[in-house]
Amino acid sequence: MVSLRGAVLVAGLTASCTEFQGTAEPVASEDAAPPSSPDAAPDTARPPVTEPRDAGTEDADADAGARDKLVFVTSDAWNGILGGLSGADTRCVAAADRAALGGEWVAWISAEGQDAIARIEHDGPYVRVDGARVVRNKAQLASGILAVGIELTESGETVRDNRLVWTGTLQDGKQSARCNDWSTNNSIAFGAIGATNRRDRAWTDNGGPGFGFRNWGCQTKARLYCFER
Repeated sequence: MVSLRGAVLVAGLTASCTEFQGTAEPVASEDAAPPSSPDAAPDTARPPVTEPRDAGTEDADADAGARDKLVFVTSDAWNGILGGLSGADTRCVAAADRAALGGEWVAWISAEGQDAIARIEHDGPYVRVDGARVVRNKAQLASGILAVGIELTESGETVRDNRLVWTGTLQDGKQSARCNDWSTNNSIAFGAIGATNRRDRAWTDNGGPGFGFRNWGCQTKARLYCFER
């Protein structure tokens, strides 16, 4: 996954890391809302639901009885040295613990021999910490189309700067460039990154910073997406 570039291009990459927003046009949003039944409600320690689900949506019956689980983006950001998959998961657990979310967590990130989509055990639905539904199920997650962007942190704050997120993952949930399996911060090693403010494929793979680069140098500071198990 390592690619060599000229020194001038690397310098351009480094300068653009915090500015990239993605280029693809956003897709239409689906109804986003929290669970309507008491047993599907978030734990009391979690931030309150602010966007109630429309019980009249056509998929309401399909979701009946399903337990919504949470997804957030970390408030912290790191370079490509994450300590592998287990290190990324540990960062998600630590973030959830700081916000008193409870539960078990896994990072949306791929490494050698394991795709991000295969690490997601719950079939859905997944909601943000404000109750807005992100996807109905894993099939929608793998389609690359989200109902709302995963732009709220574990504490419920909207990310307004550095929207970059390490994923090493393509639109379909399969692995892509991944910073030597998350063991390097070398600027001439590369990893795939998504953007928190996107709902199309760019949420997990924003196509790189430009300057001829398909992925991002591993010195880049980026966040993690965290899914409840």
